[in-house]
Amino acid sequence: MSESAEDAILQNKESAVFAPLKAPRPIYGANVIRTLEANWEAGWLSPGGVEDLAALLERQDISGLNVLDIGVGAGGPAISLLKKFGAGHVTGIDVERPVLERAAALAQEHGVAGQLELVHVAPGVLPFVDAEFDIVFSKDSFIHIADKALLFSEIRRILVPGGLCAFSDWCCGPPLYSPEMTAWLGNGMGFVIALIEEMEAVMQDAGFRNIAAKDRNRWFSDVAAQEAEAAAGSRRSEIIGRIGADAAERLIATAKRRALIANQGHLRPAHFIAKAPG
Repeated sequence: MSESAEDAILQNKESAVFAPLKAPRPIYGANVIRTLEANWEAGWLSPGGVEDLAALLERQDISGLNVLDIGVGAGGPAISLLKKFGAGHVTGIDVERPVLERAAALAQEHGVAGQLELVHVAPGVLPFVDAEFDIVFSKDSFIHIADKALLFSEIRRILVPGGLCAFSDWCCGPPLYSPEMTAWLGNGMGFVIALIEEMEAVMQDAGFRNIAAKDRNRWFSDVAAQEAEAAAGSRRSEIIGRIGADAAERLIATAKRRALIANQGHLRPAHFIAKAPG
């Protein structure tokens, strides 16, 4: 994709409350993106794909609506919101530029560049006016956000009255944790994980109502075991061909660890649906 085409999609957005955007070493650099896509699919940095979105958005009609995707990553979920679920427009924000560049390329490839606006932001207050979005969505990215109270206060602010907050996230069971879970939390990805009940409480404190949370541990335990088995077996040659032998071995080890800590009950992905007041 040409630089001018990318710039038409990818923006820097700053306001008085933001420091100038800097470029620290990204967590999700090109090699990490390539590895995660090898485990899942192009544009997806966490498991479940379109089927997981369908489970999250069950009985929710988003046709024609204006969506903010927080932590848009490489763009797979946002593109699916447009192509599979009929969203009218998606604004995807992220604090890391490499994932946004990947999302911009995929948006062009899938023909949705005109409906997907990608914005490079700094952490903190969201650079949008009050009541700007019908829906705030995220797939498995809030684990990277430490100040969850500020996060949900901001989500409520930018939602229209009665707007929908729908997201999935990596949550956890109560400590004490196994050595495998402790190693996963300390993997350098900047995780700030919470109990499902803690997430619900922060959302309620922010003013959200009709909060529904669904523990997806049983689903994920099965999925993670299947992924680990396939990575070490039927998909091993494919994965090596895509990312090389050393990276493939690390991917397989990580997949096995995810499966184990899910089975232990420590890693508990969850779906959340809530409505803003009004």
